[in-house]
Amino acid sequence: MQPMDDKVSIIIPVYDSAAYVEKCLRSVMMQTYQNIEILVVDDGSTDGSSAVLERLAGEDPRIRLVRQENSGVASARNRGLELATGTYLTFVDGDDYISRDYVEALVQCARENDAEMVICGLQYVDESGKVLRTLIPDGYVRFEREEWTFRISAVCSHLYERKLWEKHKIRFHSGERGEDMPISLFFSALCAKIVTLPTAGYCYVQHSSSARHNFRGLRQYRPPYCALEETIRKIQKTGVVNSAEFYELFVLRILATCLFDLGRGASRRDMQEMCDYIVRILETYFPEYYRNPKAKLFAAVKAPFFQKAAVWLLVVLTRTGLIYPVSRYFLAGRDGGTG
Repeated sequence: MQPMDDKVSIIIPVYDSAAYVEKCLRSVMMQTYQNIEILVVDDGSTDGSSAVLERLAGEDPRIRLVRQENSGVASARNRGLELATGTYLTFVDGDDYISRDYVEALVQCARENDAEMVICGLQYVDESGKVLRTLIPDGYVRFEREEWTFRISAVCSHLYERKLWEKHKIRFHSGERGEDMPISLFFSALCAKIVTLPTAGYCYVQHSSSARHNFRGLRQYRPPYCALEETIRKIQKTGVVNSAEFYELFVLRILATCLFDLGRGASRRDMQEMCDYIVRILETYFPEYYRNPKAKLFAAVKAPFFQKAAVWLLVVLTRTGLIYPVSRYFLAGRDGGTG
């Protein structure tokens, strides 16, 4: 078991979150677990967030505030990773907030289980704090029940041993949408000691200016093409220590998310690129993907039916060669253009 005074690095990227960032920072400053460093990366904010951050940094010496030109959340998180010195690390986005015992519960869980990674639940809340939906993980069983690694793939609801990030030189890939998923894929395959915490102390704020509410799929975002393939190559080189079937299922889940979520309304050119990418990834790295029993529609996998259906449909369309014509007809934009 780890000593009781382990430092936790909390990395908080901030960009134009003046309306929310004080609530975020104060929720971190008021943690019952005191041995924390608060690494706030101001990613070129222009809306007054910087003034709020300066004021709060003056109140708490544990806050280390750094600024950079606007480069995106991946770059901001990477800057925080370079500065982190804690035994553990976790992430909080600048417009979200956490419960007072959030860090303490994660660290206690990690210590009691000698865990390399802890996955906890989260609450989707509106701007007034009203809970819209709660997602709480139940048990993780290595080789048998590994679903929660992809059901909760946001890094913000995880606690990690920081040494793993340094040992494997893991960083976020800039310029692509879904930058969390390849990171979670890597640790799901390489962490031998994963545990879930059945609480929901992370509050994910749903507001009108969030990326979730202004989502425009491939018209606005590039999927994690490079990040995912780099991660797969790194995992193959290092070796999967957990279930190979669940690892492959996680990859299929990412690809299904790219196709059915990011692909909505895409141009035919972008849709063709995505379908070509999916086919190449599966045929190159997972040539037996269609034999995976975990990818069957009624497999004994504890996941929402629509997620299982998306994976199953992806497998069927790819296996039959219908992925592009079907996706072009049902998902691509109706303008008939190629741009």
